[in-house]
Amino acid sequence: MNKCISCESNNVKKAIDFGEQPPSNRYLNNAQEFCETHELIFGYCNDCGLGQLINPMSPDDVRSHYDWIVYNEPEGHLDNLVEVLMAEAKLEPDSKILGVTYKDDTTLNRFKIKGIKDTYRLKQVDDLGIKNSLGSLESIQNALTQKVSEDLSSKLGHADILLVRHILEHVHKPQAFMKACKSLTKPDGIMVFEVPDCRKVLEGSDHCFIWEEHISYFTPDTLKNFLKRAGFTDVQIKVYPYPMEDSLIAIVRNTWSVPKLNKVDISKEIARINNFTRTFSTRGLKIRSHLKKMHEEGKNIVLFGAGHLATKFINFYQLTPFLNGVVDDNQNKLNRLIPFSKLPIISSQCLDSDNIDLCLLTLNPESEKRVLKAKQNYLASGGKFSSIFSASSLIFLYFLSL
Repeated sequence: MNKCISCESNNVKKAIDFGEQPPSNRYLNNAQEFCETHELIFGYCNDCGLGQLINPMSPDDVRSHYDWIVYNEPEGHLDNLVEVLMAEAKLEPDSKILGVTYKDDTTLNRFKIKGIKDTYRLKQVDDLGIKNSLGSLESIQNALTQKVSEDLSSKLGHADILLVRHILEHVHKPQAFMKACKSLTKPDGIMVFEVPDCRKVLEGSDHCFIWEEHISYFTPDTLKNFLKRAGFTDVQIKVYPYPMEDSLIAIVRNTWSVPKLNKVDISKEIARINNFTRTFSTRGLKIRSHLKKMHEEGKNIVLFGAGHLATKFINFYQLTPFLNGVVDDNQNKLNRLIPFSKLPIISSQCLDSDNIDLCLLTLNPESEKRVLKAKQNYLASGGKFSSIFSASSLIFLYFLSL
């Protein structure tokens, strides 16, 4: 058995072994270029129910080789969140708001607009000592130790509100990370943890959302249980809905009590993960069989969107032989190859000129709309768009029978 990164019990069970997988950000310049791999195993704790990676890839291996790779999070809820926090913390103009990563910048800007002048985001080099210019969330979570946080608090002062958006799911040692966050925050101050809510992904059997950079896969209950075990007594959970993944937010007071180690009813969490596991082979077989049939009939098939979701979709379901390539108009990605599958990344002009019969979308709903609007000629000529995601209205037909 493996040790749980949340409750630390030795009762983590393997759910899906995806085999050896590359870092999804390791785009190749040519087919001969070496690309490291590491086993990708998704499991869950049979005591607390948290979905998590077993023996995840190291932060050094996950780190991107390119400075142009960025990940954008949904932000439509941030105006409301800031209003909630302003009221909850009873902020004064001289209150201090501290952000941990670049993902907190837009929230800090909203506080500035509200008249809070003392806002600050930790600097990777000066504050965290991260020397590698390509370091990102994987490096920040590794560098933010309790000792570093205590030193920073001496230098910067403690925060009335600490913003921690979309990094907790990347953390390899989350209990230690919690201690570092406490050290940055005033007693009775507020910490705000935002992570993806994984319920839709698990219930929709969207297996490609499992990847090496996300170590923990939280739901409202497992996030609250995690924070309670970390010794927090005052925990509010808010869920902001989005089509693909909801934003899951915990607003936590920096008070402490003896961690609650009592077992809770996590049967629904385990049932959700078991269903996710059960559908993996069936879904892969159905998709692979249908694309193979189309390929044998001489049909041309591409994916649209050369991100980590496309990479995992291709590699998990072993679809490389049936695809012509992956469409993406990002100039940094064009003419490179998808890691592991080595499929070429090609321009969306192929939809107008290369007789593409099926284009599988790996995009969020907003991007889907933009692509459909821009590619009316492709649709008029008989081309077809389908989405690989269960939440999309364009869901691929062969997902619906599962």
